[in-house]
Parts: sequence; structure tokens; C-alpha cells
Amino acid sequence: MKKKKAIIITAGVLFVSVNLFLSLKEGSKVERSSYIPKWEQTKREDLRATMPVSGMITPMEEHYVYYNGTPDEFKEFLVNKGDKVEPGSPLYKYSSKRFDSDRQKMEGKKLQLVREATMIDEQIKQLQFLQSVSASTENEARPVNGSATLSTDTSKQDLISVSIEKEVLDLQKEKGHFNNEIQKYDDILKSYTDKEQISPNGDVTGFVKRINYELKNPIMTIISDKPKVEGTFSEDELNKVKEGMEVMVTSDLFKGKLDGTLTKIAKYPEKTPSEKKESHYPFEIKLNENEHEIFYGNHVNVSIVTAKVLNTTTLSEISVLKKAKNSDYVYVLNSEGLIEKRNIKKGLSLNGRIEVQQGIKTGEIIALDPNNVKKVGEPFFTPLNLENLSPKSFSKESKIDILKEIVIGFSKK
Repeated sequence: MKKKKAIIITAGVLFVSVNLFLSLKEGSKVERSSYIPKWEQTKREDLRATMPVSGMITPMEEHYVYYNGTPDEFKEFLVNKGDKVEPGSPLYKYSSKRFDSDRQKMEGKKLQLVREATMIDEQIKQLQFLQSVSASTENEARPVNGSATLSTDTSKQDLISVSIEKEVLDLQKEKGHFNNEIQKYDDILKSYTDKEQISPNGDVTGFVKRINYELKNPIMTIISDKPKVEGTFSEDELNKVKEGMEVMVTSDLFKGKLDGTLTKIAKYPEKTPSEKKESHYPFEIKLNENEHEIFYGNHVNVSIVTAKVLNTTTLSEISVLKKAKNSDYVYVLNSEGLIEKRNIKKGLSLNGRIEVQQGIKTGEIIALDPNNVKKVGEPFFTPLNLENLSPKSFSKESKIDILKEIVIGFSKK
């Protein structure tokens, strides 16, 4: 260990002495070299230009429940404000004086659907029969030796067969629709067990937002359990956004961020336009599925991604010089120890970082301050990092390897 320390100290003294001599020598390489105190290595990263706005969490949809009976027929509400409801959940109870006529109407509609489904069955059977006759005729008419006439007839038969098959599929799909409607009426008729009826919730999963106990329609409002973000754009912001842009939502009330999409921008301001006031245009953001617990009415911070590039080569903006219009360049510190001037094509610029579309590759070394470059094509040198000369940094190196590196260093000078 002591020998290694002695070697390091000796090498340091020699290094300083020789470099001092080379620096003072007239016309030396050191005199012509550029001192580059700061440099950076280009890297790959994502750049996203965002525009901040404010927003509020609101329900994705509102559904309204109506009551068409008379007040004396209404019995009671079966849910309370704030209750969660699922599709089919009972909402209210009522008795119908038109019970018998309502049931007859339901049965009549179901019967009509059954008849139409039966007619479709008959059509399908007829088409399938024609298809089987066509296939048997084709097999009987096929001679041993082929001919041009036979080829034409076969093509016609194939076309007819395909046409029949398509019509059968269309009819089967239509029949499936009728069967679904019949099942729906069956379910409704099953609920007509007595004159007290229950009104079920539709295909809505959410929460009861409002109940009108005076039975004024809509008597109930149900909000969906899926949230969205609402807000407004100023006139200046409106010119920077468009529907479909990526969105990130953050808040002090939950960790991380919510991703979403700008789905709607109103074409008309939220208030009547005035010459004295700036107009604001409502927008809506659809949020992606997430596991965050969020509450309606929460105010959130919205970042709309107005431009982005992913996994691109980037460098610091301060390292770029402009030679002429649309002509930018940087100084590359290449692997041969020389300064190289390199034209580049810039892309997105964001927060002091620039996307490089052409001219340099990821991992190349760039001079951060171009003013330190004396001459292109000449050598350069950078500050000595004393931490790299500590005994600890050489502890894993053998004596022979240390001597080899010292010799190589002096020979290059």
C-alpha cells in the first residue's frame, strides 16, 4: 500500500512538472489546445411540452329517473341520497290503477316480437333448403372432363351459395336481437305479480345524487361512478390545444398522477360573450382507469401535453450555436481528442433541453460553453478531477497497471 502511494505521489509531481514545461514552451500543443471546463454527454430521454390549467373532478354522466304515474299511485322511494345503485336495483314502489291494461300492452308487444322471430326462423329454413338444393345440383352437373362452360356455371353456383350464407347470418343476427327484446319483456311481466310495482334501475352503476320528494320530474338523479375532469380554457389557451391530446392530472389530495385524454372542447363560451371580458371555453377530460380514491368536487391541477417526443437524443440548449437561419451546430469532443464542429437539426425545445433529430448520436461528448473553443480540429483538455487521483481509486489497480497508465499518459503528451 505504501509503495502504491509513493508511485501516485511521484506520478503527480511528474505530471505537474511536465505539463508546466509544455505549457510554457512556445508553439506547444498545450498552447494551441482549448481548455473545456464544462462538457456533457448526450443522452436519450422523453420530452413533453405541457400547458397547465385548473380543473375539477365531476361525474362522467348523469342519469335521470322519471315517474309517469299520479301522486296517489306513488308508494315510496326505496333508496336514499348518496346510496350506491347497480343495474336492476329497485328505486321506488308504486301501484298502478292501469295494472291490467299495462300488462296487456306488455304481453301484446311480446307476442308481436315472438311472431317476427318465428317469421325469421321460416326465412332461415327456406334459405338453408335453397342452399342444399344448389349444392346437390352442382354436384350432379359436374362432368368428368372440365370445360369453360362448367367453370362459368360453377362460379355462379359459388356466388349464389355465398350470397345465401350471408343472408342466413344476417337473419340469425336479427333473430338474436328479437330474442333479447322478448327476454326483456319476460322480465318485466314477471314483476307484474300484484298491483304494487317496483321501478328498477337501468344499466347504470353509480350514486343517488338527488331525490325530488315532491315527485316533480325528474324525480331522481343518478351520477355514474366513473369520474371526469371539467374546466375552462382562456382565449389564448384555446389556440394551443385540440381534442385528443394527452393529459396528466395531479392534486395534493392523492399521490402520483392520473392519466387521461382531452375529449371535448366547447365551441361556444360558457357565458354570453362580451367585448369587455375575455371568453372562457369549457372542456372535458376522460380519465383512464386508476386505483386512486378521488371525490367529486375536488379541484385538481391539469397538465395538457401540447407536444412530445419519446426516447430521443437530447442535449443542453446552451451548447448550441446558430451559424445562420435554420443552421445550428455544436462542438463535439471526439474520441481522438480533437474538437469537431458538427451541424445538427433541432426538434422540440423544453426547459433548457433540445431534441436532436440529426447530426449527433447518443453518448457523444459536447462542449457546454462553445466560447471556450479556440480552433476546430485542434486538441482539447479538461479539468483534472483530483478525486480520481486518491489512493482509494487506485486500490484495485496493480503496480504494473499503474506504471503502464503513467507511461501511456506521458507518451501521448
